[in-house]
This record gives sequence, C-alpha cells and structure tokens, in this order.
Amino acid sequence: MPELDPKKSARAFYARSLARERARAGLTQAALGAHPAVMVSGKLVGHIENCRRPPTLRISRAFDRALNLEEHFEGLYALMVREEGEPPAIYEYYDLEDQASSIKAYDSLWINGLLQTEETAREILRAGQGEDRLEELVAARMERQAILRRETPPWLMVAMDEFVLRRIVGSRDITRRQLEHLLTVMEESDVSIVIVPRDVPIHPSGSFTLLELPDGLNVGYVEGAAGQGRLLGPGQPVRNLGLLLDRIASTALPVTDSEKLIRSALEDL
Repeated sequence: MPELDPKKSARAFYARSLARERARAGLTQAALGAHPAVMVSGKLVGHIENCRRPPTLRISRAFDRALNLEEHFEGLYALMVREEGEPPAIYEYYDLEDQASSIKAYDSLWINGLLQTEETAREILRAGQGEDRLEELVAARMERQAILRRETPPWLMVAMDEFVLRRIVGSRDITRRQLEHLLTVMEESDVSIVIVPRDVPIHPSGSFTLLELPDGLNVGYVEGAAGQGRLLGPGQPVRNLGLLLDRIASTALPVTDSEKLIRSALEDL
C-alpha cells in the first residue's frame, strides 16, 4: 500500500500521527488495541492507521488515554469532522460491538453480519462498490466475526424472520452454503438463533441490535440504508427496543424448531 501523505487530509494526518505516537510508545497495533482504555483488535488499529476506516470520538479519546496525550487525537478527530463530516454511526457501533458481553439482534432482511459467510457478505455489500473497496468491506465484516472465536466470546442471540432464510442471495448455491453455515454456528453454546415464522402477527419496522457492555450499560443500533443507521445511548429508547425484542423472541420458534425450519429451507433450495 502506498505511503500516506499526511498533508492530503485531516484523516491522513490523524493516521500518520497514530502510527508515529504508537511507535514512540513502543507498542504494536495489537498491544495498543489491547490496552484497557482502547479494547479493540489490532487489525482495527491498523485500518485506522492506513485510512481504511475512520476513527470515532470514543476511540480518539481512548488513544489519548493509552498514549498519555492530552486531547491530541480528540483534537485531530474534530479537525477531521470539520473537513469531511461525522463518520457514520456504524463505526461507533463497531467499536462498541468489539467490547460487548452480549449481543442481541433482530433481522428482517438479511442474515446478521456476524453470521454471514464471506460469499453472502460479498453479494450483500456489492451494490455501488468498486472491486477493491468491496473486498475491503468484506474483509472488515469477516474480521468482526473474530469476537465469536475469542476464548470468552460474547453471548449472541439473533431472531430473524423466516423471509431471511428463504431469500436467495447471489445464487442458490451461495444461499445453500449460508444456511449450512447457520446450522454449524448453532452448535456453539454461546450462540442462539431463533426464527420468527412468516405467519406471526408482529411486524417490526426494521432490523436492530442491542449491546450489553462490560460496565452494565446497554446501547442500541437501528439499521439504515448504506450504513446510515442510528446509535442509541442508554435510556428509554434502548429500553423500548429491549421490550420489542422480548416480544419478537416470544413469537419465535424454539431453537430446536428453528433448526428444523432452517433445514426445511435448505431442502427447498
């Protein structure tokens, strides 16, 4: 990858500064990511250093604490925002997802990103993307799934509409392999997948996710087109989403029956 020109943009200057200050502190990307103030993967740190993804306000403050700097990266973040606007809320969500002790989601259109195969992710993310950018997005989605392979992974509960199972994504072969992957993931003790039958009279207006963080706080993310969703901090809107998810889950099939429905959808392909 060509070396970044820090004079090109505020984000490039931020990226170069992060690499310099991290090296000055004698830290690898993985070590900085593992710092108690930061708590993200080393790959995510690398993506910020090479401008593959924007930093967030939270992680900018975390870098300052970890590197004993006074509002350095927070200030650079403010310059970046003035130049290119606030980064989409999905990036703040990704930072928090990386720390979550539990993840609970409802999906009405697509299989949850944490459960997608690489083929499925590529088909879903393809629209409007050049080949290089598409592969970056797919790689980032696959890297998110690393949290499920940790020694102590978060508890993941996903409720999804039956429509999601029966939607052909890319091709029947890709969809078949995706459903087989779901069945494999369901064998994990930290993952629960339940299906909401299509004849159930409950109609949420869209997909959303609830995260429980190690400090006991709960946040929510409501999905929007092209990653333009909304991040909801602790408060009544998140509690309302929690109640809605409880209602959805109460209408879903039990795990064993959900598995049977997935196998039925697989046989119908």
